[in-house]
Amino acid sequence: MARTSKVAEPGSGLSLGETGAGAGGLIAAVAVFVGAIVFFVAESYLLSMSLVSLAMLVYVAGPEFRKLIQSSLTVFFSGRHLIPKAVHLQDTVTALRGQLYMKRDEQGNIKFGPIEAGAKIKLPDNPLVREIQSVLRRKKGPEYTEYVAHDYYVDCRELYDHFHAHLDFVANVMPLFGLIGTVIGLIGMFDRLGSNTSVENLAPELAISLQCTLFGAILASAYMSAASRFDQRIKALEYDYEILVHSLDVLVQNAADIEVQA
Repeated sequence: MARTSKVAEPGSGLSLGETGAGAGGLIAAVAVFVGAIVFFVAESYLLSMSLVSLAMLVYVAGPEFRKLIQSSLTVFFSGRHLIPKAVHLQDTVTALRGQLYMKRDEQGNIKFGPIEAGAKIKLPDNPLVREIQSVLRRKKGPEYTEYVAHDYYVDCRELYDHFHAHLDFVANVMPLFGLIGTVIGLIGMFDRLGSNTSVENLAPELAISLQCTLFGAILASAYMSAASRFDQRIKALEYDYEILVHSLDVLVQNAADIEVQA
């Protein structure tokens, strides 16, 4: 189940709820699950299994369900992070890479870099850059700059972990629901066994077993693919954070002066 958390900035529209699924999420999940049973009885197995997966997602996400869907679509179709702080971190890292990385000519000789002590570094205007500028000017040291960077990293990391866990949960339980449908089909098939048993009598029950197994596996793969997008974004965020920490260490050691670009 979802854990208690609050990670986004006010007004970002993506803050996690203060509670997990709760009673509201459980009731909604039960309602959707009842609909899944109705469609299963009506032999619409794909729709039934889809509703089962939706019921599990509603149960685990609770009031965060809408935000989870919105975030999943954003992560799938966009390369930007979900929280403004992480976007500032991403933009700052991109600028720092251009400023600090040594450039070489075609012969491999160093054309530009490394930076000199007291060098002026131009970075985009955002809250993270302004905080780094303030810390460097007050000579607070690498520990303080790392603390500032971590504040811009941890919120988005927690959000990604949170939503990844929701989708991963559904991906793991859907094969089990497919197995339940398989067992139901096999039970029905064995109930029909007798002296007058024919292939025509057993085929519908066998079809239930195979379809439930297939649809459970397909839906599990779909949710696992969605969860993997959050996992990829976590790795990208960690990579940016690591670069930022090392870059800030270089700036502190060289007493660099940050200039904020308008």
